[in-house]
Amino acid sequence: MKNFLVSLSVLLTIGGFPLLVTAEEEEESKDFEITDDGIIIYGEYINELSEEELQYIPKDWREGNFNPEHDHEGEEEELITPHNNYPDVNSYIKNISPVETSYQHKDMFTKFPYRNGVGEVEGVVAHETANDNSTIWGEISYMERNHTSAFVHAFVDYDNVVEIHSPDYGSWGAGRFANERFVHVELVRVNNFDQFAKSINNYAEYIANILYDYNLGVSSAENSGEGTLWSHKAVTDHLGGTNHVDPHGYFSRYGYNWNEFTSLVTDKYNSIAVSKKANTSKLGQLNSNNVTKYDDPVSQSGASSISGEDTNKVFYIKAEAVIDNKQYYLISNQASSTNGVVGWIEAKDVKVHNHIGVDNESKTLVVNGKGNAYSKAWGGSADLVYNLSDYAGEEFKVNKTEKVGNNTWYRGTLDAQQVFIHEAYVDEVTESSTSQLGHLQSTARIHERIGDENSAQPVNESQLNRVYYIKKQADFGSERYYLISERASATNGAVGWVKASDLRTHAHNGVDSISKTFITNGKGKAFTHAWGGSSDQIYDLKDYPGQEFKVNKTEKVGSNTWYRGQLDGQQVFIHEAYVDEYSESSTSQLGHLKNNSTKIYEKIGDEKSAQSATDNHVNQVYYIKKQADLGSERYYLISEQASATNGTVGWVKASDLKTHAHIGGDTQTKSFIVNGDGNAYSKAWGGPQNLVYNLSSYAGQEFKVNKTEKVGNNTWYRGQLDGQQVFIHETYVDEVKESSTSRLGHVQNVDAIIYQEIGNENTVQPVDEKHLNEVYYIKKQADLGSERYYLISEQASATNGVIGWMKASDLRTRAHTGIDTQAKTFSLNGNGSAYTKAWGRDGNLVFNLSSYADTEFKVNKTERVGNNVWYRGTLDGQRVFIHEAYVK
Repeated sequence: MKNFLVSLSVLLTIGGFPLLVTAEEEEESKDFEITDDGIIIYGEYINELSEEELQYIPKDWREGNFNPEHDHEGEEEELITPHNNYPDVNSYIKNISPVETSYQHKDMFTKFPYRNGVGEVEGVVAHETANDNSTIWGEISYMERNHTSAFVHAFVDYDNVVEIHSPDYGSWGAGRFANERFVHVELVRVNNFDQFAKSINNYAEYIANILYDYNLGVSSAENSGEGTLWSHKAVTDHLGGTNHVDPHGYFSRYGYNWNEFTSLVTDKYNSIAVSKKANTSKLGQLNSNNVTKYDDPVSQSGASSISGEDTNKVFYIKAEAVIDNKQYYLISNQASSTNGVVGWIEAKDVKVHNHIGVDNESKTLVVNGKGNAYSKAWGGSADLVYNLSDYAGEEFKVNKTEKVGNNTWYRGTLDAQQVFIHEAYVDEVTESSTSQLGHLQSTARIHERIGDENSAQPVNESQLNRVYYIKKQADFGSERYYLISERASATNGAVGWVKASDLRTHAHNGVDSISKTFITNGKGKAFTHAWGGSSDQIYDLKDYPGQEFKVNKTEKVGSNTWYRGQLDGQQVFIHEAYVDEYSESSTSQLGHLKNNSTKIYEKIGDEKSAQSATDNHVNQVYYIKKQADLGSERYYLISEQASATNGTVGWVKASDLKTHAHIGGDTQTKSFIVNGDGNAYSKAWGGPQNLVYNLSSYAGQEFKVNKTEKVGNNTWYRGQLDGQQVFIHETYVDEVKESSTSRLGHVQNVDAIIYQEIGNENTVQPVDEKHLNEVYYIKKQADLGSERYYLISEQASATNGVIGWMKASDLRTRAHTGIDTQAKTFSLNGNGSAYTKAWGRDGNLVFNLSSYADTEFKVNKTERVGNNVWYRGTLDGQRVFIHEAYVK
């Protein structure tokens, strides 16, 4: 088997004194090793432990990285020699006050429960840091950095007590058996006796408070392995899982020992108990009237018998203590460990239960007539306020809920007194919101108070055959009650509480408050409320056939829909079965009437308002911006303008129109050329009555578009043609797509032509010799169909110096790019020519450079034409461009 031994320090401390360990002995003390079978820590295979047991072993150890507790890298413990010439520590500190604890809990420390649960502390382990050169803040910082190997609950020195981890949770301080049981406290080494004594004072005070807070008493485990106060050495000797033996050696340096420390902790613990520090919350009742109470449970001073007036009552217990292995409780008439105190009594003389506040929420209960009401929870006969048999059915308004043991007690007001009543003697009235409508049964009774039959009265005839709002419900025992109201409110218009079994109800929900228009069909009734009874009726709808019903609210009653709105000047509710919905909505379409027999309606559904279309109505397009549905029939509002209000003609059935969706595409400016086919109209998708031009007379004309629209799947363009705004279908124009560019161009031949308007043959002019001998700037290009055009100019501008448009095929062009405007100096080589423009022709010639060999040429701009570089500068007083081949 292959072993990997993790080397530990050869200097071990035993009983506070150093012991040098030989190499052989070190090999035998394998505190940690990794074997083929798993990890061994202090002789135990941890891979055989359960998940619950493993949580008490540091994370790093479980992962094979072993660092013993108190390990300080690079430091060795010095020899500790005991001294006997120091003062007695416990006497020295008698009049020195310990420091207050500073609570600085660190979030990085792992939280895990003790073996018996969170807060179930079994004792305290006293450690010391074994480092003469550190400070309390250095120790805390070191532990923060190495918290996955070890951490404790608190550090103490002569001037500080710093709690860094809640004692309710365990820590990794002294092997897994101690970690699952105890709070761990580290004493930081100091440099002189005065500091040592003060640190011991603080150390004992903090530990005594922990033992008191968890009601553990003080008993040393040093010799027997049983007790609440442990040294690290006692853990090593009796529990294992560690090999440290502190703090005895460090104590002995100042002539101090464990027994003296145990005595000091005991004294401090007893002082805390005598001070009546609160550390619990219980209630208690005396077992008999023969009970002795003490002012001081330690000295048992002030002993006296409990008086008769203190028997048969409940006491508050806010402090408890274990003194000499006996449990004592501090009993009080008030919920305080200082006010109303009676004294300390032995636990054997009192029956106790834990006392916990549950909440301060308001609740409404009803007294069931059993049991009693007391001035305190779990009260005795001396705490009696009422026998509850006299208060059956009374409402009990609760303002606090408490737990006494496993029992719940309610505090509240009953008959103007604040009392406590056990959960068994009240029934909770659980009120909640609801939304329903209800009709009373003829046998119903209306209650003023839930559960109080004396407050109930039968319904009368006027309360029947009508609907009520129900906005609140309450459960009392197994019975449900509803609060019925004449208004949609749980407070206003309320009539009283009715048992659910005495009502016929349906859920009532508001659907929306959207305005709608319906037409009455002459059936059913109209009511003041949804689901109204005969007492709620306003109209018999047989008298109102075909009437418009303007709805302002829609509600659900059970599975039925009811509409609220105006009819004949009254606000009424009508069931969905007695109206046909009329709904208007926006749309955007264009339409042509199918024929001149179509009916145009002024009012939808009103045949008397209809008229037949005339010849003027057909053969033209109409805008449709509104549509309406009445029953299964759809209508469109046709208009001569793109509006649902202006230019309207009337309503037409959808079946009498041929329509297409009408969508505005964009308002971007575009340039097109008319191709001579089709027509131009005053509206998109126009009919004969919308005709403006036959486009055969406008072939090649430019058409400047300012709006694009969609009619169905077809695109229509709106723009100016021959001074008129017209719509032309996409089929009858070709788009001119202009874009920016930067080129230079030469006209290729004398047969080329120049266009003032692209594609318009009426605007052309031929080129002449002058055009052939010039270079032109090109700052704009345009595509018409498959043909590209360039706008040639005598200046570097798309607006100034413009000559006109030429087909790309009639020009020889090169890309023209500015490189930089850095000043440069060249010398001419006597070849080539200088031009007024880069890539110049004969018409641009300035000098033949043969006469300027070796002349200096000062450059102020560099340009690229195609792949060639041209320099602009001054030569012989003239600004010229010279090709890169002619300079050096």
